[in-house]
Amino acid sequence: MLRQQFLATRSAAVKIQLAYRQYRARRLLREISEQKQKKRLLYFKAAAYHHISAIKIQRAYRNHLTLKLAQTQISSVLIIQALWRGYSWRKMTDTAKTRALRRSLEKANEKSREENKLGNRTAIAIDHLLKYKHLSYILAALKHLEVATRLSPLCCENMAQSRAIFSIFVLIRSCNRSVPCMDVIRYSVQVLLNVSKYERTTRAVYEAENSIDTLLDLLQMYRGKAGDKVSEKGGSIFTKTCCLLAILSKDSKRALEIRGMPRTVSCIQSLYKLTVRKHKMDAERTLVKQKTNTALGGSSSVPLTPLRIKTVSRIKPDWVLRKDNMQEVVDPLQALVMVMDTLDIACY
Repeated sequence: MLRQQFLATRSAAVKIQLAYRQYRARRLLREISEQKQKKRLLYFKAAAYHHISAIKIQRAYRNHLTLKLAQTQISSVLIIQALWRGYSWRKMTDTAKTRALRRSLEKANEKSREENKLGNRTAIAIDHLLKYKHLSYILAALKHLEVATRLSPLCCENMAQSRAIFSIFVLIRSCNRSVPCMDVIRYSVQVLLNVSKYERTTRAVYEAENSIDTLLDLLQMYRGKAGDKVSEKGGSIFTKTCCLLAILSKDSKRALEIRGMPRTVSCIQSLYKLTVRKHKMDAERTLVKQKTNTALGGSSSVPLTPLRIKTVSRIKPDWVLRKDNMQEVVDPLQALVMVMDTLDIACY
């Protein structure tokens, strides 16, 4: 009886062990197969990634070779075209006049001296302006500075770094309405105008001591009444000063500061009234002359009234070669209207 129970118990234990071993074997086999599938999938992904990467690298390299070849061909074509244009132009313009001009330029370059360069001329002119008090020396220095600042932005920067701008304003304030002084003022304002057209040196002109007050005094001094002989000589001073004020007011912050000065608005409005009245009188006088000339068989034309448009934004330095490069306004009323538009000042 006991033996039968033992055998039954052992048989049950063997069956349980067998079932457990089978379960472990199946689970181990399943894990091994899953690991193999994962490895196979990883290998496939890596191979696909490497293949795609190789394709991308090959495509990029082919594009690089194609672009490089195209650039080489374009460069070769441009060189050939430039050589042909140069050859054809030289062949077409190789006349006695151009050869003489070329020889004269070569001789001029051979005879050129170091002190005739713009930078050296600017330094000498600034030194004379700060050193001498005689009017002829000052006028000669201003003429040199006008040429240098009109042609070179580096000379404008040299002007801004020195005390020449302050000296020019002091010189303007010390002048009167005589003809020599008017020449000095005209060249001085032109130099300041050239310097202010360059964006890096505009602030140097604006920050000079009493610069705006000096310009307003110039406008009042050379406003030019109708029938005044000095008005014809001082007209360019008036318009150049207006252009200078307009350029200094291009920046909104500076325009607000200028408009906030005590005498700016009243001075410009009074100048506008006087200029409008003078313009009307000139128009009436021109109309009378036209009628007289028509009656006598002659011909004349009445100048058009200037439009109220903003032109200060188009004023560029003379060394900027662009289509919108324009010179200063020459009509006094148009110049004054430009200042009023820039400063946002009403007519009345």
